[in-house]
Amino acid sequence: MAKVFPAGGPRHGETPGPGPALRLALLGDSSAAGFGAPDHATALAGQLATALGASLGRAVAWRVAARGGATARTVTALLPHLTDPDTGRRPDVVVIAVGVNDTTRLRRPAAFQRDVARLITALRQVTGTAGDDPVPVLLSGLPPVHRFPVLPAPARLLFGSHARRLDRRLAAVAAELPATHHLPVGDIPVDEPGLFAADGFHPAPPAYRIWGRLLATRAAPLLA
Repeated sequence: MAKVFPAGGPRHGETPGPGPALRLALLGDSSAAGFGAPDHATALAGQLATALGASLGRAVAWRVAARGGATARTVTALLPHLTDPDTGRRPDVVVIAVGVNDTTRLRRPAAFQRDVARLITALRQVTGTAGDDPVPVLLSGLPPVHRFPVLPAPARLLFGSHARRLDRRLAAVAAELPATHHLPVGDIPVDEPGLFAADGFHPAPPAYRIWGRLLATRAAPLLA
């Protein structure tokens, strides 16, 4: 399998538009870290911020806290990076992209659900509230793992089924916790050419663009 690397350059930026900017933080695994993209502007954070800013008609200041191999349990170590170290400002909304590593490690669904719920509880201690309300948390659904080209057929069936089980657990967490929303993305058209990076596992920039736009379409009504 060809080796790919996380996105280079700054892990923060701002899209143009009227202010004040919506402060968006992306927390997660290698997909949030932009593996397979040259920079974060062409990876998930930049693509999501651009699409969300266009939908909301305002600037979006984005920040990434992500690490390859992170799971719903281990990504809690990155929570301090959600806050801007220069200004101390906290995000207005947090998007979480985890679950693929939990899938390939066959994390038990009940344990995964507990991990995600504990992650959000810990996150809320870091982010505080937006006025009187908790900061919105948007859970990106799991991608269609059963169609990743690098996986042989038996593994596709195994991991694909498990990913769908874990995705249902994400939805269950969102239904239980306030200001938490599950944004399904299983309909990403991964069969189109050029959507995967050289390793056949991580997204390429065109897939990040589709993913970002899909999340923005589903997130915008929740943030308007």
